Amino acid sequence: MEEFFLKNPWVRSFVPLLLMSASSVFASSLVVELADGNSIQWSEIPKKVSFYILLISTVLLCVYQVAMARHDQNLVKGLTNKQYDAAHRSKILDEHAKRSKKLIKEGKITQLEEETEVFKKLFGEEVK
Repeated sequence: MEEFFLKNPWVRSFVPLLLMSASSVFASSLVVELADGNSIQWSEIPKKVSFYILLISTVLLCVYQVAMARHDQNLVKGLTNKQYDAAHRSKILDEHAKRSKKLIKEGKITQLEEETEVFKKLFGEEVK
């Protein structure tokens, strides 16, 4: 269950959006329920169901955000600097390989050579 709610990027985006939408709808509903002409009946707040739904959705949103932050922190703590650098470098290498294939297909060999030289300099590899 944790994997579904804390690792799935669609769920990580949709749950806060859903809870914020619910909060805004029930906040509007609460205002309508409390309004009496030109005044607001503040003493009626504890008697309204929309107040409690608003409160619950706000607390759930807060708890979910904290859970996501803890999950992300634990994930980052589990990586050493070497692992992080290796993962970052691997992603950059993949992107560079895709770009190189594209340049080769387009016949832009000189541009490929220039970009490869820059790439080697960025990663500290000696250029001959």
